[in-house]
Amino acid sequence: MEAFSIKNKISIQFALILIFRLLNTAVLRLFYKIACLITVASVLCSVKLLAQDEKKDVIPLERFYTDRTGGSALRRILKNVSFGFSTGYGNTYFSHRLDDFGVYQVAGGSPQIFSATTATRYSNWVNDVITDKTAVSGSAFVANPGTANLGFKGNALTIPLNLFAFYQFKEQYRFGLGYSYELMSIGIMKPTALTDQISEFQPSASSGFVGKFYGMLGYSFYRWNEYLFTGDVQIGSFSSTNFNSSLVSTNMYFNLAVTAERELSEYLNVFVRPSFDFKSYAINVPESNKSINHSMNTLYVSVGVTYRIPQLPKCFLKDCHAQIDHAHGNKEYRSRRHPFYKKQNPGYGENDKTLIKYRGKNKKKLNPY
Repeated sequence: MEAFSIKNKISIQFALILIFRLLNTAVLRLFYKIACLITVASVLCSVKLLAQDEKKDVIPLERFYTDRTGGSALRRILKNVSFGFSTGYGNTYFSHRLDDFGVYQVAGGSPQIFSATTATRYSNWVNDVITDKTAVSGSAFVANPGTANLGFKGNALTIPLNLFAFYQFKEQYRFGLGYSYELMSIGIMKPTALTDQISEFQPSASSGFVGKFYGMLGYSFYRWNEYLFTGDVQIGSFSSTNFNSSLVSTNMYFNLAVTAERELSEYLNVFVRPSFDFKSYAINVPESNKSINHSMNTLYVSVGVTYRIPQLPKCFLKDCHAQIDHAHGNKEYRSRRHPFYKKQNPGYGENDKTLIKYRGKNKKKLNPY
């Protein structure tokens, strides 16, 4: 009995030791799992807090940096406004038909026109009308009203001076206003029919100035490096100083063009603009209740420049050698080292290849910097 009891005690003790070890291992595993869960939960909470406030920095950057302010409110408004000037050459094509008039031609003289009878004749019907009621010559050549293709045509030299301004948005669209003042010299008018019987004539007051006020619309349709191609249309009114305003009534004119621009800098462009004007006017003939319609379309080739006010002011420090847009304090400036016809904020490889000390007056300075 004693031996049996001793064996039972040993078995019980061994079982207790085994159970304790098993429990000890399970507890450790449990604690390990709990620690892992706590770690995962803390990470998830941190992610959630960061997601709720992404813009909040752990260390506020305002302690180290400040927002830049570049240019005044007026500069920011005008940064897309361009001002331009152009000049060039134009050839105006004058033409008109005399469907309701006949032609009276005295040998060696200038042609005259008449409506119903040769007793009342008119000369200089291009820009003014002069009435002539002198006696009719029996040797004069007369082409009666309704003669086929009866009319005159001629050319005029035109030199335009053009000022304009436009607003550009989305880098493609532009609209603006302009005024053109043109010197126009009308040449000889030649007959379109019966050239062996009817003479040429020179209008009186052939030289004068044409003023045109217009609105413009444009669309930039193609860019190749520094070259920009824009189609535009001008619509406006015109008048001429060598036209008799009491007899002449002008119509609205249209100008169609394609402009090829070359960007010299962010603010300065040069351009070539071939264009074509569609213009017409009517001149009333006194005592006839009739008028003559004239076409005076013009082909132009113009060259010019456009400039827009930079958004950033030029750096105020004369000794500042920064060659790109930069800041002093919280205010941003553009470089003062580049002439206005060069890039003001050059990128890599776009800077002037000639060093500052070798440019212009700096060549003679001991210390160009």
